[in-house]
Amino acid sequence: MSEITVRSVLLNPFQNDKPLTPAMVLSLWVIADAVDKLKLSDGQDHTVELTIPTSQLRGSEGRSDNAWLKVCLDRMTGLKIGGIYRGQEWGAVMLAEWRLEQGGAVARLYLPPSAIQALRAGDTFAKIETHAAYRLQGHARTLYGALADKKRMGNTYWVYELDELRYLMNVGEKKAYKRFNNFRFRVLTPAIEQINDFGTVAVSMTPQKVGRLIVAVRFDWEWKSISAARETDAENERVAIARRKTDTVRDMPPLSDDPTKNERPQLSAEERAAIAKDALKNTPFAR
Repeated sequence: MSEITVRSVLLNPFQNDKPLTPAMVLSLWVIADAVDKLKLSDGQDHTVELTIPTSQLRGSEGRSDNAWLKVCLDRMTGLKIGGIYRGQEWGAVMLAEWRLEQGGAVARLYLPPSAIQALRAGDTFAKIETHAAYRLQGHARTLYGALADKKRMGNTYWVYELDELRYLMNVGEKKAYKRFNNFRFRVLTPAIEQINDFGTVAVSMTPQKVGRLIVAVRFDWEWKSISAARETDAENERVAIARRKTDTVRDMPPLSDDPTKNERPQLSAEERAAIAKDALKNTPFAR
């Protein structure tokens, strides 16, 4: 199964006045992977040109054309990033320029130096299975990336403080999710169900309390067995409507529970001829 490299900073993408869509996050992940493969020096300060197949930027489950990809790339040219580095303020955009070439099969992207540094920030990175990255949506994709990052470090579990987890899942400012039950049933539980369905690890969560107050969530994971992983891969190849459904033969139901009563009686040649003669007499065109 192919993988992409994702820097930790991209697990909770750049803070901006306009939230990133799942398609934009996926495109950033693929761009970050391409930057990582360039093995650039730490002091590089020039614009970087990338050539990436548009099929990778769209994802295997995306549209077959570039309609939404063009929207994503256009929004990235307005995606502002900034901060303070060694006491000096800086600002930039994520993407300086983009072009679709070779009939739309290839995207040529130009990234300014500050965008490259942002993509390469962080000391850890996650190896994320490509299929899971493409198939998971929204909160499930974010949580899967975060856990994959910890799994790469050799851990079999990780504990997130509740406020940190809300921030990671991009719901820290939503008042409705201050209540843990809302956060659990609307964000965490659906995300884990998706991960367990599409991914190659089995994830569970356990709220941790101090007294009666929930203060953190522990996530445990383990690799699926070879058989379970093969089953997941097989299910991932099926169309969405057929996932997890038993193959059945579509046929008309029997007219009776007794199969012998459903058999048509055998007629002799004379009886069939008589029936055909009567039917012909009753047709409006019979003479």
